[in-house]
Amino acid sequence: MRDEDVTKPGQPPTIVDVAAEAGVSRATASRALGRYGRTSAATVARVEQAAEVLGYRPNELARAMRVGVTKTIGLVIIADFTNAFFDRATKAIVDEAKKNGYQLLITNADEDSTIERQAIETLLEKQVDGLIVVPSLSANYKHLTPAKLGGKPIVLIDRRLDYPPLTAITTDDFSGTRAAVRHAISLGHKRLGFLITASSVKGMTEQRPSELISTVQDRTEGFLQGATDAGIRPANQHWIFCEDKPVLSEAAVASLLDRPNPPTIIFTSNNDMALAVLKVAGHRRLTIGRDLSVITVDDSQWAAAIVPGITVVARPVEEIGRLAVTKLLAEIDEPGQPTELVVLPTELITRDSVANLYLKDYRDN
Repeated sequence: MRDEDVTKPGQPPTIVDVAAEAGVSRATASRALGRYGRTSAATVARVEQAAEVLGYRPNELARAMRVGVTKTIGLVIIADFTNAFFDRATKAIVDEAKKNGYQLLITNADEDSTIERQAIETLLEKQVDGLIVVPSLSANYKHLTPAKLGGKPIVLIDRRLDYPPLTAITTDDFSGTRAAVRHAISLGHKRLGFLITASSVKGMTEQRPSELISTVQDRTEGFLQGATDAGIRPANQHWIFCEDKPVLSEAAVASLLDRPNPPTIIFTSNNDMALAVLKVAGHRRLTIGRDLSVITVDDSQWAAAIVPGITVVARPVEEIGRLAVTKLLAEIDEPGQPTELVVLPTELITRDSVANLYLKDYRDN
């Protein structure tokens, strides 16, 4: 026996101590605790009991180096933890991973492609078994190619990429936002405001940026198609693309409301922008669902709980997280799975934040 295998007073027990307690060899104890190789169920049980009695804790890093698996997908790179969607998605991913015996290493890229690349490099250095990534807007995604990832599997959530071709779990935001506009128009709204978050914009602009992340692009196209379907003239479509910062989004809302013929409804591309609408409306003593209407993308507890409740284009957030883990583990277990784009349906949940202007006109008369 080597000197380093002997447990000294005050030191935690070693695998050698477990083997001695169970009456097996060190190699057998390692196989039993690592659940690899051929070891009888009775031996595994005896070794595990010995480990519990001694209070032995395995060296997970050493085991990972030996068997080539760390049981971590810790690598979930979330664009913005403060966003309700990513908060819920993260929890769903953590829960599903834990259910399958995996732990997560989580980092926040904050919509910055440079930080994203650095984060992925760090996670790969930590020998994670796979990656779940929300890609930031970038002109270059070479850091997500198989060569740069060292063959580690990857699944994208919320957003898709044209290149490199990667498995992505997304939602049908185009149909959802088009349905939202149609719903508003059916209630008499003809002056429409659109407040769109755009990571490529500094400040705010009425001009549509040339580069948008895929989900924002889909939402923009859906809003536009809904307005076009109903024959809403461009003069009655008020668009603002805005950097996702409270002070700027609130200024953008104020800009929409201060126009000569302001929109009767504002559609927002996410919850943060919807909160900006509510805040500005509150300061101006405007009642949501009466003086000003609003529809946003993504449901949340607060959107359902406040009065009036906020009409939303709801996405199956928990299903996105669970499915991402399922797809990633399939690739970890059996490399070579075909890449696929999974598009989950959205649902328009109508509440009282959209005024029925036909009834309002009737009451006013």
